Amino acid sequence: MAEKVTLPSGATATLRDPNELRVKDRTKIYANANGQEGIMQALSLTDGLIAALVIEWSFDLIPPSVKIDSLGELTMADYDTLAEYAGKAQEVIFPNLAKTLENEKDPKAPIANSND
Repeated sequence: MAEKVTLPSGATATLRDPNELRVKDRTKIYANANGQEGIMQALSLTDGLIAALVIEWSFDLIPPSVKIDSLGELTMADYDTLAEYAGKAQEVIFPNLAKTLENEKDPKAPIANSND
């Protein structure tokens, strides 16, 4: 079920339920980050996630699913709010990545890091 989100600027974005995304969406997200490294890869993945989630928005900009560069025109606060939703969706779209990131604190440990 889609969720309408009011962003800090007052603009709105209607976001897809991450459980409704398909393999083709995940492929597009990966393709967006292709050839990037480090932090730029992470940012490209976030942009791709946002583009896959946004159904429509009230900005006078082409939706990111059509023109991902539209995200560059958002305020930091609006982008960061959408990125938070993308982070939540990441667990659904990339379940193995979420597990890998959790274990990176101590990759040898099969259980959570006791120092946390």
